[in-house]
Amino acid sequence: MNVQGRRRTVSLGLGAAILLAAAAWIVGAQIRSPAQIAAETAAPSPTDITVPVSRQVLSSEVIVRGTVRYGSPQQVVLAPSEAKQAATTGPSDIVTTPPRRGSRLGEGSTAMSVSGRPVFVLRGGEASHRDLGPGDRGPDVRQLEAALTRMGFSPGNVDGLYDGQTAAAVASWYEKRGWSPFGPTSTQLEQLRAAKAAATQARDAYLQSRLSPTGDVAQARIDLETAHDAVDTARREVAAQRGAGSLASLNARRDNATAAADVAAKTAALNKSRNALVEAQRSLAEAPPDTSPSERIVLEANVREATDDVATAQADLNASNASARATRAAGVVAVRQAKADERRARRGLRTAENQVSLAEQRLRVLEHPNDEALRRQVTQNAASEARGTAAEVRRLARHMGVRVPADEVLFFPTLPLRVDSVRSRRGDAVTGRVMTVSNSRLAVDSSLSVNDAKLVRPGAPVTIEEPDLGVKASGVVSVVADRPGTHKVDPGRIYLEVKPKTAPAQLVGTSVKLTISVKTTGKPVLVVPVTALSVGANGSARVQVQRNGRTQYVTVNPGLAAKGLVEVEPVNGALASGNLVVVGERGSTDASSAPVGSTSGSSGTTGASGSTTGASGSTGTSGTTGRKP
Repeated sequence: MNVQGRRRTVSLGLGAAILLAAAAWIVGAQIRSPAQIAAETAAPSPTDITVPVSRQVLSSEVIVRGTVRYGSPQQVVLAPSEAKQAATTGPSDIVTTPPRRGSRLGEGSTAMSVSGRPVFVLRGGEASHRDLGPGDRGPDVRQLEAALTRMGFSPGNVDGLYDGQTAAAVASWYEKRGWSPFGPTSTQLEQLRAAKAAATQARDAYLQSRLSPTGDVAQARIDLETAHDAVDTARREVAAQRGAGSLASLNARRDNATAAADVAAKTAALNKSRNALVEAQRSLAEAPPDTSPSERIVLEANVREATDDVATAQADLNASNASARATRAAGVVAVRQAKADERRARRGLRTAENQVSLAEQRLRVLEHPNDEALRRQVTQNAASEARGTAAEVRRLARHMGVRVPADEVLFFPTLPLRVDSVRSRRGDAVTGRVMTVSNSRLAVDSSLSVNDAKLVRPGAPVTIEEPDLGVKASGVVSVVADRPGTHKVDPGRIYLEVKPKTAPAQLVGTSVKLTISVKTTGKPVLVVPVTALSVGANGSARVQVQRNGRTQYVTVNPGLAAKGLVEVEPVNGALASGNLVVVGERGSTDASSAPVGSTSGSSGTTGASGSTTGASGSTGTSGTTGRKP
């Protein structure tokens, strides 16, 4: 073999060897022992999961929904006016212009009209309870004067005395609003005229008594007889008025009994029609499946007819009740008027008897012109009668003039108000509540579960949210009912009222989210996740702090827990905002590493009511357990 052949053979051998070596290496790399495989597939060493300590205000919350309305609803009742009742013999309280639902009532505005007279609204804390007129004093007069001043009508000094300037201001106020002021009644004018006539006669008698005793004895005797006749007439008037009063009382009792019987009959008719409706509805509900269409049509017609009968009977009863109220009011007015007439007749009788006494004394003076003692006695008696009749004139005049009847003004502590509901219609007699009003501030009605109600207290801060309108406002809890089922809420829930501090009127009628802070730290505190807490061998709470790759335990006092966080105060060791605390280990599946108290300390519970309560609000403090040490 030549040299070239030998070289070729050597090259081929070396290449084969290299190929065999490479193949062996590849095959060896694919073959691993079980220990090697286990070592390569083993989990890496676990590492800690850390969370930074933070400083913040921590609070537990109750979340419910509520409906927004206008606040402080109150029912409005008109006070009776004695001045008006004395001026008429029939019911005068008939609605002529009812309140308008949704209207706004400001100071000096007219809420409604009764028998053609206005009902004004004014600001004041004293409710209207009496007629106000010349000579009256009191806090109600003072608040009337203050309201007149605010409206630009000068009543003089705001001193609580209804004087001439007050009356002039009232007259200007009424006239500017387009109404006539309430002046003296015809009865008052008649009484004043009679009193003035008696005063004039008494004054003349007094003046005559001071003159020399001259005159015709025969004429004096005629005057005495005339005075006796006047006494007889006055006595008959008193008897007549007493009889009229008794008759008015009897008539009132008779009319009231008749009205009550009519109401009872209408009530019985309504109950009968309701029973018929129930029977018709039951017959329709219990009709067998094979009832023919024609029979079913008859049953349905019976239900409709019974329904109409109930509506008719209810309307009849309402009308009967209104008539009964009007009858009672008319009876009260008639009896009161009869008593006033009897009092006036008795005053006339006393005046006539005094005139007889004066006539007798004057006759004796004429018959004994030299009896100075008798003359002085006559003069003194005449002076006394003159003074008495003049005082009566002043009394009547003092109670006359421009007045403010009790049913023509409504005082409210805050204005403006909004009319929420109207209870009286045009033509109705004014009895009881006429309307319900609320102020312009808003309120939110809601309810709480019994457990949540134990946490919520009046004055607690509330966040009010309506995302669709983009509204977020603040408020406070104003009312927490003391028992379930009040204010028309479910029997198993507690009524809650929230007063917004500021909220737009567009929220009225909407459903809003209420977040109530039931417990708070009040100021920023150190907080860590509840899962960072653990329990040491001595039972103390602690957190594991990681610093510079090393960990150490810091003993803490846990406080309020809410929203998965817990307030901590370091006891042994340093702890500051930004420090990293260990909350778990990556890859750990040990269920015991979860904090025992984590469910109650963080997540909260949601009840069937739709409210969510941070459970820490019920436990109060510790979130007592944490990670397994």
